[in-house]
Amino acid sequence: MNSRSYLVFAVCAASLLLSSCSGVGNRCVTNCGGGGNASLSVSISDTPPTNTTVVSFTLPIIAISLTSSSGTQVAVPTSGTANFELTRLQTDSDVVVTNASVAAGTYTAINVTVGAASGTFINNSGAAVGACPAANPFSVCGIPSGVTTTITSPISLTLTGGAHQWLDLDFNYNNAIVTTSGIGIDMQQPNVLTATTTTPIGVPSGDFAFVDDFTGRVTTVSSSSITLSSTVRGNLTATITGTTQIFDPQSPAQCTGGTATLSCIHVGSIVSLQGVLTNTGAIDATSLDVIDASTTPADEVEGTIYPSTCNGTGSIGMILSDSSIVSSGSAFSSAGFGSGVCLTLSPTGSLLIDSGILTGQPGLPVTNAGFNNATDLLAGQTIRAKVTGAASGTNGINATATAMILRFSRLTGTFGTLSGNGFIINGLPTYITAFVAPPVVQTFTNATLFEGAANVSSLSGTVSISALFYNPVGGPTTGPLQAAKVRQH
Repeated sequence: MNSRSYLVFAVCAASLLLSSCSGVGNRCVTNCGGGGNASLSVSISDTPPTNTTVVSFTLPIIAISLTSSSGTQVAVPTSGTANFELTRLQTDSDVVVTNASVAAGTYTAINVTVGAASGTFINNSGAAVGACPAANPFSVCGIPSGVTTTITSPISLTLTGGAHQWLDLDFNYNNAIVTTSGIGIDMQQPNVLTATTTTPIGVPSGDFAFVDDFTGRVTTVSSSSITLSSTVRGNLTATITGTTQIFDPQSPAQCTGGTATLSCIHVGSIVSLQGVLTNTGAIDATSLDVIDASTTPADEVEGTIYPSTCNGTGSIGMILSDSSIVSSGSAFSSAGFGSGVCLTLSPTGSLLIDSGILTGQPGLPVTNAGFNNATDLLAGQTIRAKVTGAASGTNGINATATAMILRFSRLTGTFGTLSGNGFIINGLPTYITAFVAPPVVQTFTNATLFEGAANVSSLSGTVSISALFYNPVGGPTTGPLQAAKVRQH
């Protein structure tokens, strides 16, 4: 795996003059250890604030070490710098390293060396924030980058020779953002990083953590394994088991005859993987969601959208969170997390819904009501777009969208009250203006994943959701937010 270069946000502009990290992310996920030491796997998640207007936060992890009880620092083998987008990790978990060989012993601290973190936020305060101007309805600005530094967090960890063990790095980007003399990032602020070895409630017995919604182009696939490649996030290989589910949720169906089987997935197909990090350090695919079954699919970008006239009437702004790019020389080839995108929907463009692990659940909307025309494109939605004609311009990267697919938005708020199988959520980001009242988050008994809580009745306080975000006007009667995952913080 190759280390990747990193470009900081230097310019703030309401018209999407944003830049970001570039290249391919690295993570060691196969044969990272050896010898008679312990095999240590490390995952990463994020504790976000409620009502945040930060829409992207990129954290490059350069190196990890453990401090032994005698004060010696012991390296955790990794494979170069890997970039992680923390706003996605408010609900999701990702993998930093699996089965790294580390000397057995007792450890009292973990040390994580991070590169220059950067971010993107929406300023809807009505006043300038540092160099980010006030604008109506808001401006989109880069957060000036931090510096390379090492963060130390206390832990109580005993590694046993020959054993598979795990810890999770829980970052809190809100604690790293400083607002003295404008806005910036200081990863040495208190409580930016905590580490835990406690498996959250809701993670299946025998597993360490979820591995959530890794989407990419299939580079290899067999009856026993699959490898996906994302232009922004890097590569991930997972084991396919006899219980791995295959979903083909879009209409029209991607798979021949509408039957979702592994034979529908080929090299070149675009697939979203939901999985688990097992207690042996393996990544098992629990489900594969076919987004594009074609072996020659179009370039695709994914991110948070918001209303914009970045390219005139009919255009939409996007903050990039993922991509799959094959076109040689595309402006998206080097665009990373937080890059600004200006999309224009083709007059013949389609709007589709990717229901993923919710596919086929009783109560899930069976029509596209709430996402069937351009008026249903709303600030805060996560959209995956098939794009052509990408070109860098004064408004970021301009492209034409030939199709837009509704995917899962990551949002954080506070639990209100139960509402059937769902709940009311308060305190969503203020730039989301689609709701005249706190919306209902619908959950599904046989599909919605819960982490940190056993079920919807156990929720309280701060919660993050990964949910399909429909237009509340004309959308599902059960609620505009249909949750695939809920994390209790």
